[in-house]
Amino acid sequence: MKYTRDTQQKNKDKTKDKKDNKITKDTITKEIALGGMWNFLLTLSARIGSLFFIIIITRFLMPESYGIYILAVSIALILLISIDTGINQSLLRYVSEALHKKNKELAKANFRYLLRLKISITLIVAVLLIILAYPLSLYVFKKPALFLPLIVSGFYILVNSVGSFYSSYFYIIKKLGYLTVKQIIFEVIRISGALVMFFVVAEQHHVIGTIGVITISMLLAVLYLRYHLKKIQPFIFEATGKKEKEADRKRMISFSLYFGTIGSLLVIFGYVDIIIIGIFLDASYVGFYSVALALVIGILGFLNLSQILLPLLTGMDDDKIQKEFNTILKYIAVLAVPAIFGILVLGNYFILIYGPEYAPAVWPFYVLSLLILEIPLIDMISPLFSAKERQQIILKGIIFSTVLNIILNIIFIQLFMKISLVMAIVGAAVATVISQGVYLMILLYYAKRDYNIHLQFGFLVKPFIASVIMAIVLFAINSFFAAVPIFMVIIEIFLGAGIYFLIIFLIKGLGKEDLLLLNDILKKFF
Repeated sequence: MKYTRDTQQKNKDKTKDKKDNKITKDTITKEIALGGMWNFLLTLSARIGSLFFIIIITRFLMPESYGIYILAVSIALILLISIDTGINQSLLRYVSEALHKKNKELAKANFRYLLRLKISITLIVAVLLIILAYPLSLYVFKKPALFLPLIVSGFYILVNSVGSFYSSYFYIIKKLGYLTVKQIIFEVIRISGALVMFFVVAEQHHVIGTIGVITISMLLAVLYLRYHLKKIQPFIFEATGKKEKEADRKRMISFSLYFGTIGSLLVIFGYVDIIIIGIFLDASYVGFYSVALALVIGILGFLNLSQILLPLLTGMDDDKIQKEFNTILKYIAVLAVPAIFGILVLGNYFILIYGPEYAPAVWPFYVLSLLILEIPLIDMISPLFSAKERQQIILKGIIFSTVLNIILNIIFIQLFMKISLVMAIVGAAVATVISQGVYLMILLYYAKRDYNIHLQFGFLVKPFIASVIMAIVLFAINSFFAAVPIFMVIIEIFLGAGIYFLIIFLIKGLGKEDLLLLNDILKKFF
């Protein structure tokens, strides 16, 4: 009898544990989904704000001055991200670990040490940029107008570096809503500030003024973060005592160097085309290429679903990861493929939002549109290796692809220059697309070899068919116009979307279960 009672009690305990585990798992999944949605809104607000900001400044600066602005900011960002990646990752790793263990003293020690380290390194880098501004502008890029913008960019590095550090802490405490508000503050201030600056400041100082505006905007956004961080986690700002625990300095420096290397390679990978164009061509061609790239990245902000879907699907069992990835691939394909075809049909009208002076940007825009499919797939697959603590695979892929990108940019720019200067920036676009494609293939190879994960690229077929039909209809409509008016372009965008989704549902590229998944995501968020 006693045995029976014990058995019943054990069964009750097991049932209770299973129920508790299910509740915990559901709660975690909901938190991940909410975090993913906030992260998506953060990225989306940044993309939209950036798109409007670039449209405004390109209209006022014109191609040559815009090219100077892009060169100065690109050089600053290369230096900034090289600093940011390693130290920010250390913050996420070691402060998060200390807080998880409820060791506030260690968390505070790590936070304060990393902040001092970051400010010290950033100051050195900013001063170095100011010192090198003259030789870089005159002897490397042969553009004297770049000198003063590089000096002002040194201050931008300092403010942005501190801002990214505080932003990382909000990821630790899972308060992404504050980051979204901070981004909106930054976008609103820099857009309105730029408009005021262009009407108040003399034209010859517009480039310096633009960099000054984004620096001030970032400073105000950083002050917003610091104010709320002090309210949420006041112990971080408390004075240190004599018995304060020592920070894990050696571990954090080693960790920072590793991720700093990855960050440096990634940023070189991302900006090498702009830098090489700046060395070989006039600043106006940097402007042409940059507006094409900015428009592609702006569109990516609407299409990169991996930030929502991957965190949500992470709640599934590990043995279903194959299905998870292919589900995300399906939705990326459904949105990215028609976007690429839409650019091929209407791309020249999209470029006109920057002004007719930027018409040469349409050719690299066509080529760079392929990134709309490549980059979301890279963003989808690369977290797998971080989760499995196989960052060395990412590092190998980045090193190989970065070297390839540099070589191809130099070869293609010089080769295509023989045809025309516009074709030279098309060559840079081709080099970028090939390099990103190679990086994606490297990640896919290791995912299949080490984890038996392979993507079903058959999901691309139905979106491709629907996109071809959509493109044919839009081409037919445009053939009736010598010059398509802007209101007609807007109508065509909605018409094309309607035709595409009608076809994709008819050929069963999407179904009822996809609508249910969308509804589930929206429910978890709202």
